[in-house]
Amino acid sequence: MFAMKNASVATAAAAAGQLVLLILIAGIGCAQGHLLSQPAMELRIQAQEQLISQHNDSAYVQRLMRLSKSAEMRNYMQPELEPCDNFYAYSCGNWPKINPANTANPRETNYEQVLVKGYHHKQQRLLQRPADAAVDADEVLKLKEFFANCLHFRQTPLPVYRQQLLEIVAEFGHMPVLALPGQQWPADEFDWVATVARIKRKYGLDIILRLQVSPAGIYVGQPQQILPQPNRQGRAATIADQLERYLGVETQLAQTTSLQITRMEDLVAQYMRDLPVGVLARPRTPEELDALYSPVLNLTQYIELVLERPLNANDTLYEHVPSYQAHLLDFLTNISPQMHANYIYHELLQHFYFEWSGSVVEHCTSKARSLFPELLDNMVLGEYGDAATLSDIEAVWQEIKRSFRDLLENDTADWLALPTRTKLLDQINATHLLVNGHADVNFTQTYERLELKTRDYLQNLRAVLSHDSLKTKLPAAPLTTASYDPVENRVLLPVALLQPNYLWSRYYPRALRYGSLGTLLAHELAHSIEDVSHWDAPSLRDYYKRWACFKEQYGRLRLNGEYLPKNDLQAENIADNLAVQVSYHAYSKYLKELAPSALASEQLPQLTQNPRQLFFISYAQFWCTDSNERFRDRVSLLVSHTPNALRVLGSLSNLGAFQRDFACSSGSPMTSAQKCQLYGISLD
Repeated sequence: MFAMKNASVATAAAAAGQLVLLILIAGIGCAQGHLLSQPAMELRIQAQEQLISQHNDSAYVQRLMRLSKSAEMRNYMQPELEPCDNFYAYSCGNWPKINPANTANPRETNYEQVLVKGYHHKQQRLLQRPADAAVDADEVLKLKEFFANCLHFRQTPLPVYRQQLLEIVAEFGHMPVLALPGQQWPADEFDWVATVARIKRKYGLDIILRLQVSPAGIYVGQPQQILPQPNRQGRAATIADQLERYLGVETQLAQTTSLQITRMEDLVAQYMRDLPVGVLARPRTPEELDALYSPVLNLTQYIELVLERPLNANDTLYEHVPSYQAHLLDFLTNISPQMHANYIYHELLQHFYFEWSGSVVEHCTSKARSLFPELLDNMVLGEYGDAATLSDIEAVWQEIKRSFRDLLENDTADWLALPTRTKLLDQINATHLLVNGHADVNFTQTYERLELKTRDYLQNLRAVLSHDSLKTKLPAAPLTTASYDPVENRVLLPVALLQPNYLWSRYYPRALRYGSLGTLLAHELAHSIEDVSHWDAPSLRDYYKRWACFKEQYGRLRLNGEYLPKNDLQAENIADNLAVQVSYHAYSKYLKELAPSALASEQLPQLTQNPRQLFFISYAQFWCTDSNERFRDRVSLLVSHTPNALRVLGSLSNLGAFQRDFACSSGSPMTSAQKCQLYGISLD
């Protein structure tokens, strides 16, 4: 009990990363575990929050921050376990006790959620700051106006709201469940491809299909992955309530229809893949698309309706997740047009339903975040992206690139032909880092035609969704996940990862910075050189031998007693292995250059682990997770990533430096008999 309470407090202190100056002045809570255990006090000082990291560099503050981070890390760990037996359990064994997954929400917990919570808090504070025409740009004033109007949405009379929803449906046809008694729904007039295309054109929503345009070409196919609902009955009950409450559907009909919609959701989600647009996409001609799927799935018709122009010879088409489209053919011919139409219109209305319970502020913050993601990121960057933080990140990036070059220039990469190795080095040198705060976007111009109405939230919502009617461009990088952009040859670091005192801080040992931020950057940099299509034949043969080693090795890993299925998609596993190897090498170089008198700064109070061991714990704890067993079993075969625990175990078992730093014997589980390596065995 004590350990759990202490852990949650320490987590709050470290994860918030925003201890307030007022607390220090008042002398409150110097003792570990007391600082944030007073909810009322936290609310009282919220309005006066000042970041210590921006105002105070005293040794006292540094010690407080390091104690907080040490408490967080210790409480996630199970130090009584042997690190050479299962390093994930050693580093993250207490995570499920502190952050347990539930049967409902959250069905999964992970460290990314800690980052998200802090980031959302920052966004909410900016939205709640009073609008000031003397300071705020025009686009910020419009965003704050949208947010302020949203706060009053529950005041809309239900009859008015219901009529507005019916008008949205009527823009695109007729929803079968809304047909009046004795009225026959015109099934022969329903063209589902044309319907979802017009919805995409009007509101930018991807229903069953997606269309995105980038400088590389036009991508068509699977929309963003949705996961099957573990609690189908609960999901059906929610949909039935929406149909009855918002649209006035009779109770029994609402229940019957909700079961059909839920079944359709499962069918659509069943063969979806967790793949970014562009990954494994297949180039297609219009004729090839027509031959593959028409007449059931007329993808060229969909593209032309969304773009409002015919395809021409200069258009480069890519099919995103072809297996998903093939699956659509299997079941779309076996469902009724009524079931199909009800699902499509329900998906449309999901974006316009009000939340009648819960926090209005949280609902409106979430809406603003989903509709103005780039603008909000830019606002947070302007508020919190100080020069010192950006300089720290750039320094780590340059060290990671140098380490990657060392790896490729090492004699253990001699299996690569010289021209191929030169191309890889040139690619590493050319790849650049961008903190994805959208500083290059002219937001004033983007939103200059957006007109909002006072106290009419639903109309404002429609205006925002439709003001940029051709929403077919590639979306911004995920909120808290670094990514590689092959078109611009850059690694995108989301603004959420700028938050100091979570993964890394100038107060913490550099081991934590390299173990978390460094490995994230190295992982994405590894993706920049994974295209082997232009390699010479001998290098390519050796590459596939090494690729096969990873496939075989990860197929032997077990989670909860079950073996992983052998998977041909090894890019993420290879990137994980390269990332920890490259970042560890960068950290080792830092340690070698560190003066002996400064080595003590690379340890944390009340933790006995040495700096190199802290690097590995920091790496592992970024992947700490817990998931509801039922949820985990249903989605395990639908994602392309190896489960987090096995990402840690797989990559570290291949790294000789890990076994050396923890003195693992040759027969220990964390010591792989056959180490899979791509470019290097060990640099340290």
